[in-house]
Amino acid sequence: MKAIPAPARPALSAHLRLRLCSTIIRRQHRACSQASTARSAYPAVLRPVFSPTTPLFPANPAHVEILAQPADFFNSLADGIAKARKRIVLASLYLGASEQRVADALRDALKRNSDLTVDILVDYFRGTRGPKSTVDLLQPLVNEFPDRFKLSLYHTPKVGSLIKKIVPPRFIEAFGLQHMKVYILDDDVMLSGANLNTDYFVDRQDRYIRFRQAGRLTEYYADLVRTVASFSYAAAPANLGQSAALRPPTPHASDPVRLDTPALKLRAAGAMRDFINRWSPQRNQESKLPPASGDASAETYVAPVLHMAQLGIRQEDKLLARIFETITPATANDRPWTVALSSGYLNFPPSILSLLPRSRASLAVLTAAPEANGFFGSKGVSRHLPAAYTHLEKGIMRLAEVMKITVSEWKKPGWTFHAKGLWCTPPGERTPVLAFIGSSNFGYRSLYRDVETQAVIVTGDEALRTALQKNLDDLWADSSVMTPEQLEANPARKVHPGVAITTRIIRTML
Repeated sequence: MKAIPAPARPALSAHLRLRLCSTIIRRQHRACSQASTARSAYPAVLRPVFSPTTPLFPANPAHVEILAQPADFFNSLADGIAKARKRIVLASLYLGASEQRVADALRDALKRNSDLTVDILVDYFRGTRGPKSTVDLLQPLVNEFPDRFKLSLYHTPKVGSLIKKIVPPRFIEAFGLQHMKVYILDDDVMLSGANLNTDYFVDRQDRYIRFRQAGRLTEYYADLVRTVASFSYAAAPANLGQSAALRPPTPHASDPVRLDTPALKLRAAGAMRDFINRWSPQRNQESKLPPASGDASAETYVAPVLHMAQLGIRQEDKLLARIFETITPATANDRPWTVALSSGYLNFPPSILSLLPRSRASLAVLTAAPEANGFFGSKGVSRHLPAAYTHLEKGIMRLAEVMKITVSEWKKPGWTFHAKGLWCTPPGERTPVLAFIGSSNFGYRSLYRDVETQAVIVTGDEALRTALQKNLDDLWADSSVMTPEQLEANPARKVHPGVAITTRIIRTML
């Protein structure tokens, strides 16, 4: 298993920097093997980073299952659909055109169990695009099970009729998407960054954590999906041979092109405020942890995080600010935390970039190599996106001048990389006590345009901490540390000035 590279000193040459990095890894490994296995006190220490309105759910660490591979994700999903008895709730960007088997599995489950209900939430623009769209795949289920199968399509209130007329469907998605990945199977909830498409089941690396018998945490996410669906388009039953009928989210909207976006934004913001109030710990005692016990180090709890900036909800960047403030050493002599941050699309906004140097953390960043970028080799304008992310990666590397940081690129033959996450490990300890799982890429799109949800796991349980570390190590195992010198010396990594300029102009859409 390959350990995460220790941050190198930026003043050294690339060769010496990599040698020093290897030495530090070996020393850290020896120190970790000798470290005490006593439980960390940090779960209790980290409680105050969550705002008074953030629900906190106690969790049984034995019921937290970390999946490693795309095939594990598919098998867990397929098994859950087959065994579901009361509900299936799936929120994703889209259901891919080649995933008839998912639609068939849902139909089989509905036929076997007359008490089962299925709710699907996808993005309006992604879900209606293509010769065989998500709506095309699932409309037969709407027709066959009108009382038990519901398909909803979220439409961003930022896009009105003018934009729809002048912007091609593929590019209109840059204005904002339903990007949550929540998969509920009875009382289990699986959070991921993966969509319901064949590559995410086969050779697109992501992350997936299933919370089994999760009780109120599952209810929270089921309510969240229902709430977003309440201000989304709904697929209505259609007669045989007719195209899908989509009911608009605002009653006086006559069709999707003339959607009343101000009314939609007002309705959506109100519904989300009501949702947050319903689950506020002040109003809902079941979403509030009891006072810390004498053995608070053994705590495991999960905190859901929402981010819908277009509706005025900005929980993620506020929480990140509090986390980095909490882990910042009090004095220059205190040892720093270790932070690992992974994103398939490296495009950190200033609100995140400003946190990193102040925290004095040893930071390891992981992102996709150009060949592992989902847009590599694509046609049209999108073929320039890997170069755009190289341009942004060089900017991240400049942080090495003011803090301990390494940037690694993930590459595996024939695979693409879509994994995102953040792990925080206390000074002198070898495994994280805090980890994020969810849909956010920690980038401009996530923080300013898309609908995102993550969960923050905080734990003192040694077995769960070890599993989180293994998940982290497995991701870094297929990566290589990169340096500015390597990027500059490689002709294939040269960024055309036009790409660099365009990247700066459209950065909030990447």
